[in-house]
Amino acid sequence: MTSGGRCFVWRCLSSRLSGVMAVVIALGAWVAGVQDSAGQDGAKPTRLLVCESSDQSCLKADPKYAAEWSFDGTTGVVTSPASESGTQLTIDTMSQDKIVIRRVDASGRSATYSGTIHGSHVTGTVEWTSGDQTSGGQASAPATGSWSAMFRDLPAAVESSPGASTPSASGLPVRLIECEGGGPCNGAWSFDGLSGTATWFTQSPIRAKLTIVRSDPDEITIRRTDLTDGNSAVYQGTRKGDTYSGAVIWSSPNNPGGGSGHWTASIPQTECDPSSNLSSADAMRIGQNALMFDLKREAFDCAKAAAEGGDAMAQTIVGLTYYQGRAREVPQNYANALYWLKKAAAQGVYAAQQTLSDMYTLGEGTEKNPELARFYGDKAATQKQDAIHEKERREDRADRAADREAYILGQAFGSFLFVF
Repeated sequence: MTSGGRCFVWRCLSSRLSGVMAVVIALGAWVAGVQDSAGQDGAKPTRLLVCESSDQSCLKADPKYAAEWSFDGTTGVVTSPASESGTQLTIDTMSQDKIVIRRVDASGRSATYSGTIHGSHVTGTVEWTSGDQTSGGQASAPATGSWSAMFRDLPAAVESSPGASTPSASGLPVRLIECEGGGPCNGAWSFDGLSGTATWFTQSPIRAKLTIVRSDPDEITIRRTDLTDGNSAVYQGTRKGDTYSGAVIWSSPNNPGGGSGHWTASIPQTECDPSSNLSSADAMRIGQNALMFDLKREAFDCAKAAAEGGDAMAQTIVGLTYYQGRAREVPQNYANALYWLKKAAAQGVYAAQQTLSDMYTLGEGTEKNPELARFYGDKAATQKQDAIHEKERREDRADRAADREAYILGQAFGSFLFVF
């Protein structure tokens, strides 16, 4: 499951020519995680209306729901009838389509409910075990029956329109950027009606299927099933303005309900309005949002807005994008590439300097010019050497610091032995 990790969503923009060093534009670390604060907009409990019987009556149409269960995370209680107030409930397993709930009554009677999830409904079997023992001291044989349940207060749009294809059917926005477990906001959620997809941009991107179980103006429940490793999660939350927040329960095949945490999600801005006078930092942040949802043209427009504001990284992105071309979104244009790469090179960007050297060598967007090719090539080489030396200096400083710490610890340990 994702609860941290970072990825560079602005992809490597590298020259196709040999000799040009691959350029990784690291923008993924910009998005800060939202801190959890006690008492702020927590998720409301999940509520189930429940029918259970010793025959198959609870599996028929319109079952009689005689009880209500309320869960907060993986633990729950019976909220009605009042006579069962001492009952404790625990979700052992919950995945895309399966759920197992354990129940222990105050009398010692217990039960296991195994069910299959169909949208907002659950149906399955229940096995009861009495708390009484036989005269021989052995537990009595378990009894079996059926049970069904329905998520309470599920809105009519969700209940009656399983094939809905528009976001309005779920009440959710088309896109959300999600953060969980105290990690970065690196989850891109996209919805089409009651189903959706999610990608978390970690070093190895995680992809999942999303299913909206419940969505109303105040509450949301979403099930997640990862597409590669069988992990799953249940997100419960409330909405305040354009932000959702609440609790998430993570499960793995061998550890159902094995972890829990906090999650938030917000409606992202993915377009840069030229008339809004955005700062370079804001334009790059919005461009990052756009790239998370594969909106390449919108991302490029934001990078260009930041480039016009003087941002060296943005100028490099724009220049290399023009240099390589991006199909229909951004046609290849050497003249534009030359313009923006010169600006980035003047600010000391290695990739811009090296690409300009190649362009002047090959006459791409300009006349061949060996002197300028050598000029930018030398600058790039100097940049590269400076970067290598700086890395070596940092590693050397780290080694010396580690040696000093080891010496101090050694001295302290020696003193300790001498005293005793």
